[in-house]
Amino acid sequence: MKRTLEQWLSWQETLHLSEIDLGLKRIRQVAKKLDLIAPDFPIITVAGTNGKGSSVAMLDAILKAQGYKTGNYTSPHLVKYNERIKLQGFNVDDELIISAFERIDQARGEISLTYFEFSTLAAMLIFTQEEVDVAILEVGLGGRLDAANLWDASLALITSIDIDHVDWLGDNRETIAIEKAGIMRSNTPAVCGDPNPPKSIDSEAQKIGSILFQIDKDFSFELNDKEEWIWKNKKSKLTLPHPALKGDFQINNAATVIAGLKAIQTILPVTEDAIKEGLKKANAQGRLQVISKSPEWLIDVAHNPHSAEQLAKYLKQNPVTGKTFALFSMLKDKDITQVLSFMDQVIDEWHITGLESTRGLTINELKQQITRQNPRGNVIPHNSLFEGCQSLKNITNSKDRVVAFGSFLVVSDVITYFNKKGLLNHYG
Repeated sequence: MKRTLEQWLSWQETLHLSEIDLGLKRIRQVAKKLDLIAPDFPIITVAGTNGKGSSVAMLDAILKAQGYKTGNYTSPHLVKYNERIKLQGFNVDDELIISAFERIDQARGEISLTYFEFSTLAAMLIFTQEEVDVAILEVGLGGRLDAANLWDASLALITSIDIDHVDWLGDNRETIAIEKAGIMRSNTPAVCGDPNPPKSIDSEAQKIGSILFQIDKDFSFELNDKEEWIWKNKKSKLTLPHPALKGDFQINNAATVIAGLKAIQTILPVTEDAIKEGLKKANAQGRLQVISKSPEWLIDVAHNPHSAEQLAKYLKQNPVTGKTFALFSMLKDKDITQVLSFMDQVIDEWHITGLESTRGLTINELKQQITRQNPRGNVIPHNSLFEGCQSLKNITNSKDRVVAFGSFLVVSDVITYFNKKGLLNHYG
């Protein structure tokens, strides 16, 4: 009997001894059996702590605007697994994924694969059979040992570098940057968009022999007005529209993406018009996304200090006349103290809940952390995200704002709630 996609995914979760098992040996063995090691199309890999999903979305939109057939691979998904693998910006259907899983399972023999390795191989298998012109791969955890780093890319793009996944990557930016720099290749362009890059980015690039371009050194941007901004390097200057993706930090991401595309013009040439069109059309779900108005519901996957700082900045720059409510939860391995230090300034009332994950903080732990940050903070606990959504729908008025953040799981549940209620609208 043929397995459904859900059955395949449930089985994959139990196949390997651990959920995370970094290393390229297993996936390389299976990729060789599937003849996936040297695909015919160029690959762009995107690593970093924050900004990966937005950068993939902008790369995809610009390359599509130029007329290329694109494939992109990201993780995690918010609602449907199919979000991870896209062709021409659209989620692939179940049948394509199931067919890929069947071939991978047959090829692997006795080799055990993680859930993430299965999905990475499936993406590359689909991109190969669908004959894409370019594949954009978001690197998951770290870089050097991540499954997406198996392939030699034509461009390595590194976004911001912050402290996250300490148990796996280290507890300082220099060490983490070495892991991210692992996606670089010899004699191949690498672009780093971190405005304060760790020194190890440059030293690793020299060690690897990569051709490194860094923001504020090899390329830069300046804000022109609310409608336009300027990108420039030593050879050219572009006047561009603001990205459709919200937040000042998206200009930084856009500048890095453009520098990357400029570096591979001989492989994937793009025009200024395609860049402009792509910036205006790029969309990344769950990034400063307004899903409902009056009251406004804003969802954002901010789950570490750097992303929380940017979220807080956006809320300050775009205030509402009513109250701002947080719908919030976090995983135990995240720096909740720093996140709260930024967000407490912009939240009037906290609505908290546990997560359906063993890695999630409990309601009591969340409340303790929030009241430690602000003893007078107003904290309302809920038994579930759905209960929290329903409560906030009942108590907010048209001038208020609800900000759902702290984890991909929070955003996922809010989208699911709005879908079930038939309330979901997309405003940006």
